[in-house]
Amino acid sequence: MPIVFDLVGQQWQRKLIVLAVVAVGVFLTMASEPVFPEDSLWHETIERSGVLCIMIGIVGRTWCSMYIGGNKLSTLVTDGPYSMTRNPLYVFSAIAAFGVGAQLGSIVFALVCAAATVAIFAIVVTHEERALAHRFPDEFALYRARVPRFLPNICQYHDAEAILVRPSLVHRTFRDALLFLVAAPALKGLEVLRDTWLIAPLFRLY
Repeated sequence: MPIVFDLVGQQWQRKLIVLAVVAVGVFLTMASEPVFPEDSLWHETIERSGVLCIMIGIVGRTWCSMYIGGNKLSTLVTDGPYSMTRNPLYVFSAIAAFGVGAQLGSIVFALVCAAATVAIFAIVVTHEERALAHRFPDEFALYRARVPRFLPNICQYHDAEAILVRPSLVHRTFRDALLFLVAAPALKGLEVLRDTWLIAPLFRLY
């Protein structure tokens, strides 16, 4: 029996989970404060490191889109970033999510954001890999045995002699990734609201 990957259904499922994670993020932002004061070196270092992670995530996702080109399930891509990890798009998303969480000056909150992102995409990855295994049984079995699902193995990097780049898809991926830049000031805005409304934090996060 052929396996049908319900892309629309998975997208809706992912959106619902994203909304739940956002709700938790809003709660943590409003109900907590970082241990390190805003004018401290640690707080500033965490924030700046977060900005770097956001930039890495944006550039990384754009790089991946040059290889995948909208062929996520119709072609088995194993070159470039896909030679180090089977899901580089999601890895770079997690890095960017870490950077967003770091804008509050909390390592714990940054890790929560990254972990939540991985959890969201892990659901989609399971279905995607099932579809790929059905479409490319032998090739994907070898690829899965050689390349890790998430944690990149840079020693395995190799590139293709040439790739077909679809500019419209690359541009769209880049624009979508810019949402990570919007999320950072949004969290800052919630912090301002918390302080303006004099909401006493329930707990503190490192």
